[in-house]
Amino acid sequence: MARIVKRKTKRGVSYQATIRRKGFDTVTRTFDTKGEALAWASATEQDMKDQRYNSPRRAMGITLNQALTKYLSTISEKKAVNTQMLEKSASQRLLERIGAETPLGSISPQIVAKYRDARLQEVTAYPVRHELSLLSHLFSKAKKEWGLPVENPVADIERPAPPRGRTRFLTDSEASKLLESCRKSRNYKFYYYILTLLHTGMRSSEAAGLRWTQIDLDKRVIFLPTTKNNDPRWVPLTKELTLELYKLKEISNGKDEDLVFLNDDQLKNDRSKARPGLKFRESFNAAKKRAGLLDIHMHDLRHTAASHLIMSGVDIRTLADILGHRTLQMVQRYTHLLHDHKLAAIDKIGLLGQPQK
Repeated sequence: MARIVKRKTKRGVSYQATIRRKGFDTVTRTFDTKGEALAWASATEQDMKDQRYNSPRRAMGITLNQALTKYLSTISEKKAVNTQMLEKSASQRLLERIGAETPLGSISPQIVAKYRDARLQEVTAYPVRHELSLLSHLFSKAKKEWGLPVENPVADIERPAPPRGRTRFLTDSEASKLLESCRKSRNYKFYYYILTLLHTGMRSSEAAGLRWTQIDLDKRVIFLPTTKNNDPRWVPLTKELTLELYKLKEISNGKDEDLVFLNDDQLKNDRSKARPGLKFRESFNAAKKRAGLLDIHMHDLRHTAASHLIMSGVDIRTLADILGHRTLQMVQRYTHLLHDHKLAAIDKIGLLGQPQK
């Protein structure tokens, strides 16, 4: 039979429930009300009687480092290389701040909240949200698949709100300045690479890792077998980009190259394979400086393509398909650009209810 002890603390009254049963370790938990203590004690004793009880000490015998190591080797390794890298980096932050030797069963919502607040003093909400998601998934796997008696501490805290998406896009004249600057790059392929980003809306690494076997210039389409959300995607090409890629292919075929914008030597390690777009960062920084466009980011070229498509009358469903978004939520940010189109549409019912002339 469980023993319930009423205790007075600085914060008020609490109730400590203790269960001692032959064949099991002594278990103690503290609750805010006597009813909660009795309910927990009753359920736990029944589990012990039915041989369903899973001792909390099992979770106390496994460190955060051991749990994350198992997660990375059995779960993370099945994901895309880029995701594996992000989760490995996030796990390092968790180990540094929470402690590699911290027992998994001792990680409370209070510990996680303290971690969250400290990280938000250093970085934006995005990496913190990613780190908390990793920790949350770790606890879910530990409970459901590894059979550990743990509760998810991330579920009981507030996650930082996601940062507002950046929607800077280049005007037509800014795009012309940037492309002219790219032509001056020592890397003759760089101009074609940037033009591809502007004319397709592809992610920088999707385009950087392209091979000629993925491009059908006659049908004006690129096939991406693996994308950020793991769905294959067909990307249409503008007529102008198609002609430019024909020129690049003539040059490249003479050198017997398979990759469109890079070479195999540049993609030797996992980091460059996961994010080949980083190989153009130096060239891009130099080009935007020459063009006087210091405030733009590489990803803004994707926003540029999307913005000009929607201002040209492309519906958001088609835009989502071109960009590779599963839902319309990610393309809703561009709808503010449709103000003039909405005015033209609403004017079509301007005579509604008015006297006939």
